[in-house]
Amino acid sequence: MESWRPSRSHVVDVLFAGLARRARLFAEGWGDEQLLDEVAVGTAFFPEPARIQPVWSAPRTHRGIQVRDGTFTSPLTRLAPAALTAHVRWLGDGSSRRRSACVVLAASREEGFALRERLYSPLAREGVDLFLLENPYYGLRRPLGQRGGSLRTVSDHVLMNLGMVEEARSLLAWLRGAGYERLGVAGYSMGGYMAALTAVLVPEPLGVAALAAGASPVPVFTRGLLSWSIAFADLDGARRDAEQARQRLGRIFDLANLTRFPPPSQPGAAILLACRRDGFVPAEETRTLQAHWGQSELRWVDAGHVSAVVTERAALCAAVRDSLARVAPSRAS
Repeated sequence: MESWRPSRSHVVDVLFAGLARRARLFAEGWGDEQLLDEVAVGTAFFPEPARIQPVWSAPRTHRGIQVRDGTFTSPLTRLAPAALTAHVRWLGDGSSRRRSACVVLAASREEGFALRERLYSPLAREGVDLFLLENPYYGLRRPLGQRGGSLRTVSDHVLMNLGMVEEARSLLAWLRGAGYERLGVAGYSMGGYMAALTAVLVPEPLGVAALAAGASPVPVFTRGLLSWSIAFADLDGARRDAEQARQRLGRIFDLANLTRFPPPSQPGAAILLACRRDGFVPAEETRTLQAHWGQSELRWVDAGHVSAVVTERAALCAAVRDSLARVAPSRAS
């Protein structure tokens, strides 16, 4: 069994974390304490996905791919006003076959669509329609006063995650109604974790490509290289008890631990991909998720968390492609 040690992190991960720490996460503290209390004691997610009707722009062609931009109102009304309009980019080959579609969620601090377009565009050329959601509080949905993708409070982060799941569920329901035979959800890093969380809340068969993600976000934020971006002593306020703040943040984020939820309805259509030299997500967390999901497949790449985005595009696309191929086709098709 491999253990997760900072000394084994890829050098690019360490350098990236060192640069990213200049833009602090949660610099304005915990935020909405009432929201954090409600999340701690209540059911966070809607019983059913909300019905949406995206409005799409006219298609344009870019490097052989048909591109449309769409908007819809987020089901999560507690988001900041600037984040209430969801933005989604649709990439496809222009055909009307509607065989496979995948909702692709963004990684931490990933604003815009450029990175995901570069990573997954080969799939669109193969006939998979891709729907790239902009995270609440990022890019076009960034609240006034927020600098970049560094969220100001913990409650903002919780709302972003809740919004990602509810919007993805709603978009998947809309796609199912549009007649796609196979549906999937995918993402890298935080996007992969939120894709996995979305999948366990969708009762229908769904392909899942959870890339560079694990069962729980707790070690990512409290022990991994991402924790360098959090000033825990400042987060605790006047007491400046860094360890107490670290433990509280862990308790809040552990409420979304994937082992608290049943596996997705078709775990055999789930592919997990882990990086052997990951300094952000511990290997044992990905193994824990694979064990909990039973028939899911775990793949490895010899890369770090950041470097894999540059060197492992083929493996990332293959995970999405293969997960979709394993989905039981919709009976309505």
